[in-house]
Amino acid sequence: MQPNIVEISTDNKKLSVYRGFLRIEEDGKILKDIPFGHINALIITARGIIYTNNVLQRLCEEGIPLVVLGRNFHPSGILLSYIGQHRQMSVQMDQMENKKPLQKKIWQEIIKEKIKNQSKVLDICKKENRIKELPNKVLSGDSGNTEAHAARLYFRDLFGDEFRRNKDIEGINSFLNYGYAIIRACLARYVVASGLNPSFGIEHHNQLNPFCLVDDLIEPFRPVVDYQVYKIFENNDNIEEITSEYKTILSGLLTKDFNNGEGISPFYMILQKIVWDLVNIYKNKKVAFDFNKYLIEDRLI
Repeated sequence: MQPNIVEISTDNKKLSVYRGFLRIEEDGKILKDIPFGHINALIITARGIIYTNNVLQRLCEEGIPLVVLGRNFHPSGILLSYIGQHRQMSVQMDQMENKKPLQKKIWQEIIKEKIKNQSKVLDICKKENRIKELPNKVLSGDSGNTEAHAARLYFRDLFGDEFRRNKDIEGINSFLNYGYAIIRACLARYVVASGLNPSFGIEHHNQLNPFCLVDDLIEPFRPVVDYQVYKIFENNDNIEEITSEYKTILSGLLTKDFNNGEGISPFYMILQKIVWDLVNIYKNKKVAFDFNKYLIEDRLI
């Protein structure tokens, strides 16, 4: 089953359960019935939405994240199932027993891969690439803060010298926020399903963030969104809002096919794989991410 992102973007809808379907109503009129088995994430960007308790219960039972996007399409909250899989205790024991040196090595590999993918985006877009050599400079735990240095150069080279990555600024930033939220929701589902505790991150440790681990694992995949947003704005600097057309393009990234070295895999399966890589790393106490080296390719994005 390919994942579908269901977004409620217009105000004053009622969400309820009808048999095995999510029912969407407005003013007592049935607008749509969507099978829960076809939903990968439910995203709310509208106001005045009414949920029945049965909807929230069914979403949790199915492991479907409910994501509420606030100002400028930045996530305000996520509802996820409390229970992962039958080996949850064993998986979380492995997760909690890891020592700091292993965590630092994991983070080093994640940031190296992120910067490599950012570099590929710049090359594909034929932009100046000042970060090409930076992956080799990432230290254990990124103690030299190479990620931040790369980000400053990368976003300016990709979107122009005037661009600043700020989730509260509209325009390109709102498109990035939306795309990242899509990936974050998909990763959150897989993290919980694997049995990992999403609150215990690798580098992120915000006590107010119950999805620190998700925010760690998303890092190598942000450039996929960056590239897509660049293509949207490439020949149109006058885009003022993120319409349903653009939302469809960004949410469609999850089912976009990518080369895996032996064939092709949809993006959501690549996201799922990094989660299981981490489960095995925690179990075996050895860093062995099998990152997709073909992730950023112009012909497949």
